Amino acid sequence: GSVIYNSDMFGMFNVPDDRKAAQVALATATLSKSFQSAFNVVKGSVPARTDVPDTDFDACGKKGIADLKAANEGGTLFGSLAQGYGAPPAIANAYKDVVSKFVHGQIKSSDEAVTQLVQAIDDAR
Repeated sequence: GSVIYNSDMFGMFNVPDDRKAAQVALATATLSKSFQSAFNVVKGSVPARTDVPDTDFDACGKKGIADLKAANEGGTLFGSLAQGYGAPPAIANAYKDVVSKFVHGQIKSSDEAVTQLVQAIDDAR
């Protein structure tokens, strides 16, 4: 099946040379299998890395890891509109506007919603 993802991000700033080693150490630790496992077990989420063992995860975590890996391998892994991964803001906002109008009864049929969605996305491009 398909998987839509959101992800946590850790930002690094441009720092003087004497601080770059600390940034590399933090990035290396954050991306390690052990950190990815511990962090995501506590959060109840799935590691960004697909090679993290699922041994410490509950049944839901194990399923999430398997689903993410399968979607990644199958080309059915998509970024969420909610965090800006799936589309630029103009397109995401056009989508949200049409869906909101449909849900609130301002658009009466699904066929009309599709027509308006296509037009809104074309206009946003």
